[in-house]
Amino acid sequence: MTMVLISGLGLIGSSIARIMRESQTDVEIIGADPDDDAAAFLLSRQIINKHEPFSQAAPKADVIVLAGPVSVIIAQIETLAHLSLKSNLLVTDVGSTKVEVMQAAENLRRQGIGFLGGHPMAGSHLVGAQNGTTQLFSGSKYFLVTGSQTKQQLSEFQKLMKAGNVDWTMIDAQTHDKLVSELSHVPHVIAATLVNTVADSVGNDPVGLTAAAGGFKSTTRIAASDPKMWTAIMMSNSEEISSEIADFKRELTEFQQAISSRNEEKIIATFTKAQKIRKSLDE
Repeated sequence: MTMVLISGLGLIGSSIARIMRESQTDVEIIGADPDDDAAAFLLSRQIINKHEPFSQAAPKADVIVLAGPVSVIIAQIETLAHLSLKSNLLVTDVGSTKVEVMQAAENLRRQGIGFLGGHPMAGSHLVGAQNGTTQLFSGSKYFLVTGSQTKQQLSEFQKLMKAGNVDWTMIDAQTHDKLVSELSHVPHVIAATLVNTVADSVGNDPVGLTAAAGGFKSTTRIAASDPKMWTAIMMSNSEEISSEIADFKRELTEFQQAISSRNEEKIIATFTKAQKIRKSLDE
């Protein structure tokens, strides 16, 4: 029997619990989360077997999945470094940034504890345990950052996640943080800023945002994501995100100048390039 502790029973953590439950029958899953309602929901559907405090459950686990915000993950790694844990324990995380997490995990490596950095590149604007699904990561890249894990621990973790149908992709922490700042973090900044800018602009209009159609809703869907989680991401990857925002501002200024000067050639070239790249993502 493999004992798995999943700390954080929101969308990501509850989806991992579902995937592990479907992947392997010989597994017992303990959930740790301050939200009793999330745990009760998963217990009622037999997705987790128990709900226990993190520090109480950790010494029992063969595998620990840290599925909270990055700031919580780092704090929990520090907590684990002061607990008596199983000698063959694998600790992994799903944090959206990896440099700070991997630095924190050095405390575990020095104690001979296996740590594997992880980040599934999938999610939803929906939140909470009730919205978790075994298909959340299906076909998506699941980044893995080599830490102190053994080959056997890596293999066992991938077996536990087999039903998730993920695309395992090895990457180093620095490359990961730069890439996700471009593909995930800055798009969230842009979506949130666009929503707030438009809301302020049309605030006194009786129709206002009620007229928002597909384009605006599709572009800003991710702005509905958990503010606490995204604040933690901004704090953890601030340097890369700030650099990418500066690049975006330069591109936006150039586009603004083309529009202002009615530079049709530049405008159509910008739209054509974007169209070609965006279509390629669906091929």
